[in-house]
Amino acid sequence: MLLSALLSTAHKFAPSQCPYTNIDRDKRSSQNSSQSKSQNPKSFHLFFSTQTDTEVCSMFAEENGLKGDPRLQAISQAIRVVPHFPKQGIMFQDITTLLLDHKAFKDTIDIFVDRYRDMHISVVAGVEARGFMFGPPIALGIGAKFVPLRKPRKLPSEVISEQYELEYGSDCLELHVGAVQPGERALIIDDMVATGGTLSAAIRLLERVGAEVVECACVIGVPEVKGHCRLNGKPLYVLVEPREIDSCLRCDCSPVAADVKKEECLRRKVMMCSSYQFSPEWAPN
Repeated sequence: MLLSALLSTAHKFAPSQCPYTNIDRDKRSSQNSSQSKSQNPKSFHLFFSTQTDTEVCSMFAEENGLKGDPRLQAISQAIRVVPHFPKQGIMFQDITTLLLDHKAFKDTIDIFVDRYRDMHISVVAGVEARGFMFGPPIALGIGAKFVPLRKPRKLPSEVISEQYELEYGSDCLELHVGAVQPGERALIIDDMVATGGTLSAAIRLLERVGAEVVECACVIGVPEVKGHCRLNGKPLYVLVEPREIDSCLRCDCSPVAADVKKEECLRRKVMMCSSYQFSPEWAPN
């Protein structure tokens, strides 16, 4: 039985092709480019893959025992919203300001540690790059090791790779061979989730080396992930929803009214919700 398990694990180490070595990369890039150009640049939406794995309802902290907890509001308020970064129409959720607020940052880590302390987790896997900011303190708090899941050519030793598709291209995560042992219980950490593509790749990568993924956790999660995030049947725990700049983000303005007020809103660093939403060209994963 042990031999069978070892052979199965060895088979899983067969390397996946990353987009950087795939001969079809240029073809896909061309296709993705033409798809991108067909999108209305002022009509942005969050896309969800039609090729979903087993769906699982996401758990937002407020709906899972922390309703009314003032720490969640403080965490949300500590996250800065940067309009039009890295490109026009994107509401960037900047967690660096959360890191500057030592109390809000500590509250973030404490909530995760309280949740996972008694789940017998031995591995906390952080997704590059912002997962590296939250993963290590959580690992220390629950007595687990931290393992980075990195982009291609960042890890110096032998790696196992997992390719995954994004709405507008492909990417790849890598893990050091031997960093995670078969049978270890793992938690995956990232800063934000929208479509779940990156987290799903992280799950597959850890499962290929024989780990048991207990749960995925993110600081920020768009409301649409509730019941729609393709995470291979694994639970997802999220602290807060993306911040907005102003209440006019959820106004019911007509497109005409939105155009009239757009300059005024932009001067106040506010975007009209009927004109701009999350962009599929740079959606967090």
